[in-house]
Amino acid sequence: MMNVTRIKQSQIEERWFLIDASNKRLGVLSTMIAHILQHKNDPFYRRNLIPRHKVIVINTDKLDITPKRALSKYYKSYSGYPGGLRFISLKEQMKKDSTKVVMKAVKGMLPKNKRSREMLANLYIYRTSDHPHKAQDSLTVKIG
Repeated sequence: MMNVTRIKQSQIEERWFLIDASNKRLGVLSTMIAHILQHKNDPFYRRNLIPRHKVIVINTDKLDITPKRALSKYYKSYSGYPGGLRFISLKEQMKKDSTKVVMKAVKGMLPKNKRSREMLANLYIYRTSDHPHKAQDSLTVKIG
């Protein structure tokens, strides 16, 4: 018989990951972030345990977005009032706040349950390379 190792919540270590988003495609970047937040990169992955991985994303202003995609992709928001539906293009949203673009992409790739809010709380996104988490011993993740 094979021995099965079951990991407990108390055995999960908190780890910090640093991802540089400069010259990266949004889909590839958000897929990797969602993968890390769900602990799917660990050998002892269990869906029921509370995630403890923290991800820091820097340089979101330097994302690689094609000009056609920047004009064809729209984000919508609704205020709840009649005529309150607003659309903003990806290009305009990148100028306004590029962190929301990454946040929405990652949120769409996480499971639609209570755990997704806990996972998103472990995601820290910054527009430039300056961030307040420099004291953390973070592991740099290389993407493609």
